[in-house]
Amino acid sequence: MIPARPLVLAVLLAASVASCAIEPEKVPNPLSAERGAVFGDPATGDEATGSQRIYLLSPADPDEPPRLRSVPRDVSTNPAAVLQTLFAGPNATELDEQLETAIPAGVELLSARTVGEILSIDLGAGFGELTTDGLRLAVAQIVTTATSLDRVRAVQLRIEGEPRVWPLGNGELTDRPLTVYDYPGLVESSQPAFPTIPTPSR
Repeated sequence: MIPARPLVLAVLLAASVASCAIEPEKVPNPLSAERGAVFGDPATGDEATGSQRIYLLSPADPDEPPRLRSVPRDVSTNPAAVLQTLFAGPNATELDEQLETAIPAGVELLSARTVGEILSIDLGAGFGELTTDGLRLAVAQIVTTATSLDRVRAVQLRIEGEPRVWPLGNGELTDRPLTVYDYPGLVESSQPAFPTIPTPSR
């Protein structure tokens, strides 16, 4: 028979070990629905002013595929500056409007230089780790934003200097430079809906 005192000590020791095993995380781990970005950490974007445009994801709708929505940014037309403000993601007001981004928070822009009408963009390795659908949307955001700049007609994406194949709007893969026409139907129309034509009375 085990003496009472050693038995109590054994129980206390077991409880102490168990409490260490289930110690709560010191850093919150919010659900994806609470994030400002579809992937990565919450984004904290720049103020929505200015004449330059970047493209974010419209609010999620179970009956509609994700679309790209343009929002203003006060930034120069330098391609690197435009991409950096795109990578910053939605700001607080846009988060309230449920705008999102598929571009991972903290993605590294290694370089952005124009060769003729092609903007060659080199990104850090983290960008290439997105899922297939997330990658398609993220690439579409970059291509649509970049080609809104004057004198940029196509985008060549690389990861740490290495060429890759990238998904088009229809899911096919290509290694050629990408244009906005590779993502038909993904950009929301800025044209207001046509009014309903009244039925003539008899």
